[in-house]
Amino acid sequence: MNKIVLFAGLAVLLTFILTCQYPVDSSVLPDSKKFLIIDAELTENYGKVIVNYTLKGVTPQGAYLFSDPPQATAYVLDGKGNRTDFTTDGIADSTFHGVIGETYTLYVVADGNTYQSKPETMLACPAVDSVAAYYTRESSRLPGDLYYDGFDVFAYTNDIPGQENYYQWDWKHYERVFGCKIVIENEQEVWVPCTPYDCWGISYNTRVIVQSDKLRDGNQIAQRIVRVPFATPPNNYYLRVEQRAITASVFAYLQSVAIQTQNVGTLFDIPAQTVFNPNVYNIDDSKEQILGAFSVFSFRYKIIHIDMRQKIEGAEAKLIKNRLPFTSDPLAQAPCTEGLYRTQKRPEEWKD
Repeated sequence: MNKIVLFAGLAVLLTFILTCQYPVDSSVLPDSKKFLIIDAELTENYGKVIVNYTLKGVTPQGAYLFSDPPQATAYVLDGKGNRTDFTTDGIADSTFHGVIGETYTLYVVADGNTYQSKPETMLACPAVDSVAAYYTRESSRLPGDLYYDGFDVFAYTNDIPGQENYYQWDWKHYERVFGCKIVIENEQEVWVPCTPYDCWGISYNTRVIVQSDKLRDGNQIAQRIVRVPFATPPNNYYLRVEQRAITASVFAYLQSVAIQTQNVGTLFDIPAQTVFNPNVYNIDDSKEQILGAFSVFSFRYKIIHIDMRQKIEGAEAKLIKNRLPFTSDPLAQAPCTEGLYRTQKRPEEWKD
């Protein structure tokens, strides 16, 4: 959840925050009512809080209209009374390091109203033992469908015995990109090459993936994460799979969202019935409906590379063609701008 403060930038930020983690459908909310969003994460590596209002509406041209963000402050108290202050713009604070077994409570003041979370304890997350990709053919699809031949990716972990455990999985895919800007040349759209050369595009999970250890206590848990098309480029498909140990309240919240819909695409097309914040409330008005959630979790991850050049009997990788040509100007360059969907930082364990 990186910072992109207002207007179009904020739309991108909120889309990522509230669709990858805690989907919210503002399209079904009453037009005349403005809802507050309080969405926060605490982990062993960082903490972050975002406080904002739902959008006002959509213009005839399709542009999103946002309310001015509230005047807000936020802080967290641990079980010993130690306080950590956070900005409310969604920037991750890497100086915060949560402790497994510690209990945290979130406090937010927004436009004169005070909000408090239920205490949430950071649970231990077992290691991701392995991530495996299995080739399958989905006969329910047409042969021309990109996912007709593909790989089902599974994560495996050994559950911690003797306690109730709740898991959430997430993933990121990195892929080298060569074009960083589209321009018109001879009445045709063309790509402008990236500078520097090392530039990667990032795509994210947009589905709710959760499971509890009910009836599996202490045993191995297998979870399907995503289906990857058998296609090239890239020759090596890079996938970072993250496993989280979440709290019971957030698990119930995410599970209810998953039951309602799994077509989680953007902030504005999910779900059919809004699920409100499960663990943050207005201390003076418990009936106020708030969006988002306060999630305290530890996580572990593993990286997998899927070889798209491997030989599979009866199947062949589809060729994904670049839909746009590159500019004919040999000097043209476009910056690889660091952001939510693009980075110059070489991904961990990257293979060309």
